[in-house]
Amino acid sequence: NIGAGVSAMTFVDGDEDSHDDIEDADTHRYGEPTVHHVHGVGTAINVGDYLVGMGYRLIADQTDHLGAACVADILRRLSAAHMRLCSGQGAELQWNSRPLRPIDALQIGALKTAPAFEIALYAGLRAAEVEVDEDLLRHLATYIGEGFQVLNDLDDWDGHPSSRRPPGHDVITGRPTILRAFADDAGAAEQLEALTEQARALDDPTDAIALVRDLYDESGAFEKARAL
Repeated sequence: NIGAGVSAMTFVDGDEDSHDDIEDADTHRYGEPTVHHVHGVGTAINVGDYLVGMGYRLIADQTDHLGAACVADILRRLSAAHMRLCSGQGAELQWNSRPLRPIDALQIGALKTAPAFEIALYAGLRAAEVEVDEDLLRHLATYIGEGFQVLNDLDDWDGHPSSRRPPGHDVITGRPTILRAFADDAGAAEQLEALTEQARALDDPTDAIALVRDLYDESGAFEKARAL
């Protein structure tokens, strides 16, 4: 039963990672080179699409064990989660560096993250024939998704050697992070936009990124994000 949930989240997350890495121009994930960085965009998209098909097949193959009704329920919820994740990623891509409110950053983060947690929990519960409280499950997944995304936004600045990502990568890619939202809310929107453009234009954006870090410190963005 746990395996049903893990399978559901693994394939959704695996597909999301492959495509998300392309959209965010990430060169590394979990300390390893991303597929598109090593093998090209076309191959990475194809791998992500392959994982989608594999995930649906793995769930469908459980009909004899779980029953047709259970598998149909999981597949229906899985496809809905898949579409919601795409909507969340689309919302992030459409942000376009306009002033950002903290509530907007949390909503975007939850929409592109929470459905993966929700379908994993739902699949395991449904396979175990446990009655699911839909509202409770949705709220729990939303809070986990928001927390996961806030932590991810903070991790972008930690610069752990294992991640092999330079600190402040989210500034270059223009992601609508909770840190950006807190800084915008404190009146630093114009300064941040200017520094972002400067960082993107430079071959070595280290100095511009350092100024963004200072701005996040001065505006209390790091402190607020850690508290949240």
